[in-house]
Amino acid sequence: MEMERDVAFAAVMIISAVILTWKWLSLYDNVDAIVIFSAFLLTLSLGLLLISMEYRMEKMKEEFESVKRTVAINSADLEEKIEGKMRAYLDSIDDRLDKIERRLYR
Repeated sequence: MEMERDVAFAAVMIISAVILTWKWLSLYDNVDAIVIFSAFLLTLSLGLLLISMEYRMEKMKEEFESVKRTVAINSADLEEKIEGKMRAYLDSIDDRLDKIERRLYR
């Protein structure tokens, strides 16, 4: 849907540039087909450049979202691993403290 809209805007831009150039040159009775064709090529290339940039930005946005999801999944996995290791260390420390407390009460 957006691509068709962008192409339509580019077409309007090209047509308006050609008409504007033709009208402007016709004011001075100096209509030159090469100048009109150059204006056509200039606006066509500008329109295609803008459409290409928007396409690249959408592609980069999708890649960024993909990387963001991957980082979120990996960070959750890393958090679980760290939490497991910390739990194991804390359990061993608790066991040692319990042993020390038992020795103190004897």
